[in-house]
Amino acid sequence: MIKSRVAITVTVSVVLAVLALSFLFFPRQSEDNLLLKPTEDNTAATNLGFTYLPVTPRVSAYYNLGVNSGALVTEVIPKSPAGIAGVEVGDVILSFNGDGIEEGAPLLGMMMSCPTNHSIDLEIRRGGNMSMVELMHIER
Repeated sequence: MIKSRVAITVTVSVVLAVLALSFLFFPRQSEDNLLLKPTEDNTAATNLGFTYLPVTPRVSAYYNLGVNSGALVTEVIPKSPAGIAGVEVGDVILSFNGDGIEEGAPLLGMMMSCPTNHSIDLEIRRGGNMSMVELMHIER
């Protein structure tokens, strides 16, 4: 009986120690840090030359964007179709070929379904101004 109590005590102690160490060596990321990182690696998949962060009401409030949907451009590769067309970091893409970018209509799917060697129209919000940008989806 005493041996079984000792075994249970040792087992529980080991489990608790492992859990405690896992929190020390693998800390959770805060939600604020997650807001700063793009959630999708979309540059390689589309060859358009930009990465983005989907805009949600929370992301919009954090960056003071003034819109609750779209795609916040986080990186533009120089000499890529997006770079040549004038897309800039901080732009918010509101529509892709006339289709609005909403939570249920992700930009990545729109970009991947667009055939190469076709032009793409992007409605962009930069600051408080709206503009249309045309770029060419070329194969790299």
